[in-house]
Amino acid sequence: MINKITEPVKIVSANYGELEIQPDNIFYFENGLLGFETLNNFVLITDDDIAPFKWLMSIEEPEIMFPIISPFFIDADYDTHKNIDLDNDVLFCVVTFNDGKGNVTANMKAPVILNSKDLTGEQIIITHSEYNVNHIISKNKKGDKNGKK
Repeated sequence: MINKITEPVKIVSANYGELEIQPDNIFYFENGLLGFETLNNFVLITDDDIAPFKWLMSIEEPEIMFPIISPFFIDADYDTHKNIDLDNDVLFCVVTFNDGKGNVTANMKAPVILNSKDLTGEQIIITHSEYNVNHIISKNKKGDKNGKK
């Protein structure tokens, strides 16, 4: 496990070039993300070109970036059935832009929680069955799995 970063750090991203990230913009995930447990420090990237989506970029491995979106953009009544402090906690769902069938999906069952007060993050798993890991937010309407007629 890598410790929380407390000094400015320079990273290089294929999408955004060289970035200097200040420690007050770095979210520390003690347990990483599901499947990426060894990555602990992330920065939230806002890019108007992909709004309402954002990027959650690993500081340790900047080539690893997760597209994310607010679950409330998808479902205004989204409820994790967990004690979430919406004054400090911001919820996101990891997005797949092409699920193999040309659909855009969001993992509504395992949201990412970013705490803006203490700059921590965690990914939780919702145990009730109302949500799933491949919630379709944009369906392929073109024909085949690659979106071609």
